[in-house]
Amino acid sequence: MSLHELSAVLWRERELLDVLLYKLDVERLLLATDRRRWLGRAAHEIEFLTARLKEVGLARAVESAEVAEELGLPADATLQQLADVVGDEVWREILGAHLAALREVTGEIAALRDANEQLLRQTAPSGAPAARTPRRGGTTTYDARGATRDVVDAILVDEEI
Repeated sequence: MSLHELSAVLWRERELLDVLLYKLDVERLLLATDRRRWLGRAAHEIEFLTARLKEVGLARAVESAEVAEELGLPADATLQQLADVVGDEVWREILGAHLAALREVTGEIAALRDANEQLLRQTAPSGAPAARTPRRGGTTTYDARGATRDVVDAILVDEEI
């Protein structure tokens, strides 16, 4: 049965979701302490994790469809439906535990994402869109001659929020 493969994919998904939760928490701390220097990097890491989660989601769909077929269910059966129908009590427990953990972490992610969005809106200058926060001064870069200069018109954009 493909239950082993499905469980392995679910573990990978849970691990990625856990890292995403961590990255969103880092983003929240950066926003709360007005440490905008690293917001671009945090947003990039969140985008990267989101892309990886889409890939793992596809792998989960493939494995779920195989398990569903083996259990006589439609290919688009939910994880709950698979857990309800699987004959082995151990696998029922394993799938149920995966489902509970996925529900919990996705709830935490949604709440933290919403809190970050609200923080971003609160700290954005009036009249500026929430996803675009101008940052004045404090950052330096190198010019064409190798000399350092202040960046005064840097704009951070997080289109995912």
